[in-house]
Amino acid sequence: MDILSGKNVKKAVALLGFSIVLYLAFKCAFPVAAPFILSFFIVYLCNPWLKKVQKRLHIRKEILLGGILLLAAALLVFGGWGIVSWGTVHAADIGNGMAVIQARFDEMVHGCCIFMEENFGMDATGTENAFWEKMNLLTQNLQAQALPKAASQSWQYVKGFAGTAAFLGVSFISSLLLCKDYEAILERCGENPVFAEVWKFVEKTVSLVGGYLKAQAVILLAISVIAVLGLWLGRVRGGLLLGILAGLLDALPFIGTGIVLLPTALWQLLSGNGFGAVAAVGVYVICIAVRELLEPRLLGKQVGMYPIVMLFSVYAGVQVFGLTGIFLGPLYVVFFREGVDIAETLLTNR
Repeated sequence: MDILSGKNVKKAVALLGFSIVLYLAFKCAFPVAAPFILSFFIVYLCNPWLKKVQKRLHIRKEILLGGILLLAAALLVFGGWGIVSWGTVHAADIGNGMAVIQARFDEMVHGCCIFMEENFGMDATGTENAFWEKMNLLTQNLQAQALPKAASQSWQYVKGFAGTAAFLGVSFISSLLLCKDYEAILERCGENPVFAEVWKFVEKTVSLVGGYLKAQAVILLAISVIAVLGLWLGRVRGGLLLGILAGLLDALPFIGTGIVLLPTALWQLLSGNGFGAVAAVGVYVICIAVRELLEPRLLGKQVGMYPIVMLFSVYAGVQVFGLTGIFLGPLYVVFFREGVDIAETLLTNR
């Protein structure tokens, strides 16, 4: 059989070996090199614009880039501060409204017990007392488990925050250093023919990754706008931030907008805003339809890959690399595809 010929077996073994090497590179080398890879992408994308501004203003490129990065950091800090402030204010509002919601929940439980007594002959008082006993026991168990777990994970949060700060700090410094010598590095390495082939691979990879991110950005923007408008029409308090949050979380596989919109619908129902609850559920359904409509067209146009392949890459990336697999999974697929294309081209030219 042709499929089991020696040539095909060698090709399959070569592809398997390449996939393993690429996996080891992503698993072991990528965490160490990640700040420098990020700095390279920043300089690569900003360098053409920085050269134009430098000619007009006669300001060194690294100073211009430093100003841009500081502005981005300031926006990030103020954005985080705004979200925390909004959460603090609305946490107080939630606390003030808990008495009303508790009363509505009590009425709902009491009504259900009366219904069970009238239709099934069950004692309403005994059923209601048994329900609240179970609820109190469940609450005590959750508190006993949640507090120690929160205390044990607090150190992990501190480490994660420190690691993120170190990552961003190294990326900032390396971006400035690389920006200063970027042209000289390219000029020196450009004399090597191997570097020329590697540079073509890098440029094509950047183009594909940029196309993927652009497609996802368009989808997230569309979903955020729909969520904000829907929650605003439903008179949901804090609909602006909830809609933006729903749009951002839609990028996470198997989480999506439902993690924001469905609890919002339940909260609105318990708060007495039935129209807001219906609006939140309706927005959730529309967001799913919009993603299913836009994703195949945009990803096929920007990346040239089937949506099912991209979905698999995101899911597999999360399973293998953790949360960063949302980006590493598609990046792995892009690297693998381009590496296979280059290998086939070299074998054909031999």
